[in-house]
Amino acid sequence: MSPEVGRLDLTGDLSLEVDGAPVRITARGGDVDVVADDVRGLVLGLREAATARNGTRPGRADVGSLAGALADAGLTARLRSPSQHVVTIGAGVDSALGGALLGTRLARPDALGVLRTSGRAREIEAVAVGALALLAAVVVRRRRH
Repeated sequence: MSPEVGRLDLTGDLSLEVDGAPVRITARGGDVDVVADDVRGLVLGLREAATARNGTRPGRADVGSLAGALADAGLTARLRSPSQHVVTIGAGVDSALGGALLGTRLARPDALGVLRTSGRAREIEAVAVGALALLAAVVVRRRRH
């Protein structure tokens, strides 16, 4: 259980590159959008960074913890490529598919989007976990300021 957080109201626009591929993060109110030209590359890079930092690979429990933290803060985050939605997580999300695939009903994957961006069905979890690691960094950074 995470400590209770007040509702966050974000405003921001960040552009960066991950292994040469553009990523844009925008935030308005309680909505955070992450658009990556190479979603799979972004997720794999974030997963490697999280593993190097913590010594363990992020998994389903981490997805649930992050989803709960986002929901508690009143934030809804979306990961997509320029042409395909991949996953929505956090406040206002209730998905049986997310519960089955990601271990939390607070994550709603777009099954076709996940398959298209990951290249393999068993990487559904990797895509969601990597995206959530990026969103966790945004939330943690926001809490510190």
